[in-house]
Amino acid sequence: MATFGKIETHVDPSEAGKEFPVKTHVMFALRGKSQTGIVTKQLKNAAIVEIDEKQDNEDLIVQSNGVAVINYKQMEKI
Repeated sequence: MATFGKIETHVDPSEAGKEFPVKTHVMFALRGKSQTGIVTKQLKNAAIVEIDEKQDNEDLIVQSNGVAVINYKQMEKI
């Protein structure tokens, strides 16, 4: 029987990624503007970040469904 996307694989983040575990609050630049968010999943060289909703980024939230893939080198902890 097919699993249809239910495959769970463990991804070891790079050395830079070990500084940003899940639930870490981070700051990053997206489309030329500073944004903040929370790491929801780690990938090898990037993380999936749930973007913090603010009044000035409503369009970004709608266009990106509230998430973005950000390279670890472009993030910093807050």
